Amino acid sequence: MIQFPLVVLLSVFLPVSFWQVAANRGKSKYLALFFLGIFIVNVSFLMVIMRGSFAIQQQLSDELSTGMQPELAEYLVTAVTGNKRRIAAQLIYQRHGVVLPFKNESDAYTLYEPTKADKKKFQENFFARNDLKIQKGGFATSFFTATLLLAAHVGLFIALLVFLILYEERGIRRET
Repeated sequence: MIQFPLVVLLSVFLPVSFWQVAANRGKSKYLALFFLGIFIVNVSFLMVIMRGSFAIQQQLSDELSTGMQPELAEYLVTAVTGNKRRIAAQLIYQRHGVVLPFKNESDAYTLYEPTKADKKKFQENFFARNDLKIQKGGFATSFFTATLLLAAHVGLFIALLVFLILYEERGIRRET
């Protein structure tokens, strides 16, 4: 709500100020470049925000889309000892909430029975994943907002500058 009106104001004042200073054609060449520099810095800043938001959103998306690791699932059968196979089943439950059988010491399959601590750990992991989903949505919103602000800023700046150029040319033609 605050950023959009500020970008509109900046997008209007920058080209008008640039045009006024450039129209004087005097020693104010550096001041005109200063206004152009403000525009370039602002566009660069918005692009950095967009890039950062998109990169973090992609990282969170990759993290959220990972499923069960096949190596860990194979470890339920291939681990050296029955205790290690039980620990693999415990880790799978804590991360994914899936109860799987594992090969015990006597090479028979036993269904893993989660403890209260395992259930609590799964619940913590569940809420952590939901927090990541919320953060991903926040970064998607940030990316969209920065894109909208960049488009508005560049579009208004260029449109107003073109308008001022055409308006001046029209005024020059009328004088002659």
